[in-house]
Amino acid sequence: MSTEPIWIIDHDLEDHDIMRDIWGELDIPNELVLLTSAEAAFDRLKEIQKAPFIIICEVNLRGKRNGFDLRRQLLETNSKKFKSVPFIFWSSHATEEQITEAFNLSAHGFFIKEGSFNDLKDTFLTIVGYWQKSRTPAKIEEAV
Repeated sequence: MSTEPIWIIDHDLEDHDIMRDIWGELDIPNELVLLTSAEAAFDRLKEIQKAPFIIICEVNLRGKRNGFDLRRQLLETNSKKFKSVPFIFWSSHATEEQITEAFNLSAHGFFIKEGSFNDLKDTFLTIVGYWQKSRTPAKIEEAV
């Protein structure tokens, strides 16, 4: 099982609080990293040696870039570190166009943030459980 952190990128600080509460109830050894913008996520990805286990990103981020922009930016790099991370979109609501756009960007999933705490917890466990069992390429650049 991967021990890298799980990143959630969401501008809504109330959602951060809910995810912290959910995290406190779960037995997942990975660190939870909460970020508020695409810019912060991309900057942090550039700084770290090894990519996160999973990125879960809100579609409708505030700032210069939304979740789609971040995904596009990651796909445009030549870094294996950026391309090997399961990238999951989620949102409180979504249009068919947004879901299509996500999959055009090779998203690994698109989930709706459920209304209740227990439903959101179940969704999060589904995402993490799937990727714990799945295999992905190495999340670190090999020395050339």
